[in-house]
Amino acid sequence: MEILTGPGVPVYSWAPALEEGARTQARHCAGLPVTHHHVAVMADGHQGYGVPIGAVLPLRDAISPYAVGNDIGCGMALVPTTLGADDLLAPLPRASGARGPEARDDVMTAVATTIPSGTGTRTPTEAPDVDALIGQAWDALVEAARLSGLPLSTSQTPVAAAGRPLDRNAFHTRARAQAGTLGSGNHFIELLRGDDGTVAVMLHSGSRGAGAQICNNFHRMALKHCAAAGVTLPDPGLAWLPLVDSDAGDRDWAAVGRAYVRALKAALEYARLNRDRMLRDVGTILEQRFPAVMRFDDMVNIHHNDATLEEHYGAQVWVHRKGAVKAAVGTDTIIPGSMATGSYQGRGLGNREAFESCSHGAGRRMSRGQARRTLDHDEQLRLLSRVGSKVFAASVDAVLDEMGGAYKDLDEVMRAQADLVEPVRRFSPVATYKGADVRGRRRRR
Repeated sequence: MEILTGPGVPVYSWAPALEEGARTQARHCAGLPVTHHHVAVMADGHQGYGVPIGAVLPLRDAISPYAVGNDIGCGMALVPTTLGADDLLAPLPRASGARGPEARDDVMTAVATTIPSGTGTRTPTEAPDVDALIGQAWDALVEAARLSGLPLSTSQTPVAAAGRPLDRNAFHTRARAQAGTLGSGNHFIELLRGDDGTVAVMLHSGSRGAGAQICNNFHRMALKHCAAAGVTLPDPGLAWLPLVDSDAGDRDWAAVGRAYVRALKAALEYARLNRDRMLRDVGTILEQRFPAVMRFDDMVNIHHNDATLEEHYGAQVWVHRKGAVKAAVGTDTIIPGSMATGSYQGRGLGNREAFESCSHGAGRRMSRGQARRTLDHDEQLRLLSRVGSKVFAASVDAVLDEMGGAYKDLDEVMRAQADLVEPVRRFSPVATYKGADVRGRRRRR
């Protein structure tokens, strides 16, 4: 662990060769007047928006929307199965006795046609569990808008007028339609081979558009609060809201902060529900071909974009984990590498200096743009073939920036955080379904 000093509290970094942009962002976090004791950066740390990806930021009586992240509740879920990897790679039997398609291809084609990805949605239906959560988030948004004097908007920028007015019906309809959907970017559904030869199902997704709209609207409110309080921000992504009485102007900013906490908790549960629904869909597909193989009782479903109230270094603080995972003693963790290298299931060691946290994955070693410019498409597919895996996507070209070459070495990251998390199980990739948007009108699987 390296200690970075500068204005404000120290930064404790477990990231080997942390890039200068991420170092600067971490020091900015450390300089906030509400930061408690120190900032931690996990072994997969790299530059983000305002706050580094992989940062753990403890704030006293304050909460920051972008220190949680735009995709509130983004996280990982893992379900082991009793299915052997050899069975998954064998042809499916036909009733006629003829050889069918390889089970892996058949399963993943069904997954790709059942679970929407990219901007895809489902037909909105009655969903009491979704409606209850989204209703809580909406009520918090409406209260915060009234208290802050800012209108609710679909804008993804600090300027509300850049978007359309956000209304209850649109917010609820979108959340219903996106429940049980994957999204795009680095989100995926994966079949993995465990070190015992059995298959596990893993996926990465979050709160989709609902979480983004919550984040963006409260971020604008946080910016307005900091301006009213005379807080100079080195980066707008660090804007925060108080959770106790504030004398910043004539607004009850602490009530706005508490409204964000309510919306945050609802979005976190929505993200968990979203992952659970997709896992149930994948389980149904697998068990249509291999009955009773899913072990849902052993499911791990965790966030890596959240904020929770915890006690550290003698104070109750809001611990923001942006691309970082809670790793208290004995806690199950999931550390994905890439579709070419596999993943780890881990067990937290409760390291106090890391605020009982660890990395949420291997972390990017190059930006998406850099990956598209420098990685060779065919070579990356050959790497997948050499490890015995395949990628399934709406557009294969669209996932170049998610290939193995774009990510750091997973085992190096695990060695760098050996005092934060212990490996329990190593997985190798068998098949990955990526949440890539269709480019143009052609679809390739």
